[in-house]
Amino acid sequence: MRRFGYYWKEGLRNIFKHGFMSIAAIAIMVACLILTGTVTLIAYNIDLSIVDLQQSNEIVVWIDENLTTREAKDLQPQFEKISNIATVEFEDRDVALEKYREELGADASILEDYNSSNNPLRNSYILTLKDSTQAEETISDIEMIEGVANVRADEAVISKLIQIQHVFNIVALAMVVGLAVISIFIISNTVKLAMFARREEISIQKMVGATNWFIRWPFVIEGMIIGLVAGGLAFLAEWGLYTELYSVAGGVIPYFEILPFESLKWLVLAVFAGAGALFGIGGSVTSIRKFMDV
Repeated sequence: MRRFGYYWKEGLRNIFKHGFMSIAAIAIMVACLILTGTVTLIAYNIDLSIVDLQQSNEIVVWIDENLTTREAKDLQPQFEKISNIATVEFEDRDVALEKYREELGADASILEDYNSSNNPLRNSYILTLKDSTQAEETISDIEMIEGVANVRADEAVISKLIQIQHVFNIVALAMVVGLAVISIFIISNTVKLAMFARREEISIQKMVGATNWFIRWPFVIEGMIIGLVAGGLAFLAEWGLYTELYSVAGGVIPYFEILPFESLKWLVLAVFAGAGALFGIGGSVTSIRKFMDV
């Protein structure tokens, strides 16, 4: 326990001894975490919205006109058996005709000669998918059901949504990796400066038999503390930035759902604190390995 207290004391001493470098390291890590967090949160919200759009992208299945309404309804269990179909909704052709009249409004008179006996519309099903990447296979399964006359699906729209989703995921991943490397590099240089300033003390410690980890731990703790402080400050800044983005985007982009920060704050705090500590420890370990002849 006494040795553990020594590690923390020395780690904190290193931070205050090189105040400017420590502040610079914290500031740069905060900037990196905010950039990474903002890009990741935006990508996450876009990803959720795209998934919602994909699932709301309906497939309309027209039923053979030779089948009665009752026979058409009896096909529903066959659609439900297809694993990738999320929802199945039957639309009676007579109900569809009435809806069409309502949509036409003042022009509904053009349909006055049509009724249930000579309805030009067909019974149909409106389907949504669980996974839009499997749209083609699912449409093939639908077309194989006896009684299906035609299937209408906006496959081009589905494909474009999937492409957008992939692009944002790749950009977010690239940003996370790039900014993580920058953070580790900054911490590494900060710890390296502390080790260089204490090179004579380190040499004496090694001469009197101090283990490598006894020498390493204060610097590891220094990096971890810098990372945790940066993570906490980045969390507070991200909270304000995301809240502002939420209020702006909510009115400008109505088709995309932006999750409120309250539903994400504990996850963001845990990730920022964990990432900050990990980057700090990673930077310290990298610097120690290069500096010490062990």
